[in-house]
Amino acid sequence: MEIFSLLIVALFFAFTYFWSSTIEESYEFSNKIAAFSQPSLQDFRSSLGLVANQSQYLTKSYHDEIGKWTSGKYDNYTLISITDSFLPKFENLIISAKNMTYPTEYRYIHEALVNSLESETDSYRHFRNYLVSGNMTEDEISTDLLSVAFQYEQIYSKFLSVPNPNSNQNVTKLIDFNY
Repeated sequence: MEIFSLLIVALFFAFTYFWSSTIEESYEFSNKIAAFSQPSLQDFRSSLGLVANQSQYLTKSYHDEIGKWTSGKYDNYTLISITDSFLPKFENLIISAKNMTYPTEYRYIHEALVNSLESETDSYRHFRNYLVSGNMTEDEISTDLLSVAFQYEQIYSKFLSVPNPNSNQNVTKLIDFNY
């Protein structure tokens, strides 16, 4: 039994050393990359497109559930529960968007994505409050926030719809933000 205990302790220390050195090396490597590289426009467009597609899918899924509520298949309590399950998914998407790296000259596009996701998520929180309370002001705030989210969405959608510029051309100058 004593040998078994010593073996367990030895394995624990070996694992702890390996794990901590791997973590440290990972952080060092990540920091070196972050310090010496700026994301390319293509990487940013790809990341932005991925988050935008995830957002569209999540939004469609949630609105399908709202449709079931509208048609009477769900009562308020069921939709409240469904909303509670969707809010963390939207929050995770916001975190992903905030953590996205971007070329500094495209900060406006990145902020439009983050603001769109935050407004949409806040809209659903107010819609949930409406479902709980019946307070029409909550429903109006929800609708207004969804409109704001859509306005921000138009900005990054236009960016994604413009072809890749050549290396010395800033694509934000090509977008007509009047809509």
